[in-house]
Amino acid sequence: MSEVGLAGIQSREIQPPTGKKGGHLPLITGQTVCTVKDEKGNNCAGHVKQWHTAGPDVTQQAAPGNTIHRCQRCYAIYEGPPQEFLHPGEQKNKKGKRT
Repeated sequence: MSEVGLAGIQSREIQPPTGKKGGHLPLITGQTVCTVKDEKGNNCAGHVKQWHTAGPDVTQQAAPGNTIHRCQRCYAIYEGPPQEFLHPGEQKNKKGKRT
């Protein structure tokens, strides 16, 4: 057993894990679902999306350079690298489409 976790995850090289930690849960490598456990011990498994409309009280608790992400099911708040890490080298045009 050389490595613990998911083997062969492709986004490991593209999206680095959160290096800086603030007051929120860290976003791990390739994470797109919530890992918060409920009272029965089951994962929430809600979609984690970047939260663009977060209030100033939430954004001030995050480490500098991190973006805010939130679970759409249990509203847990995560912080991690900007989403550009998921699509390196791609530019967006004025209409928001990738080129």
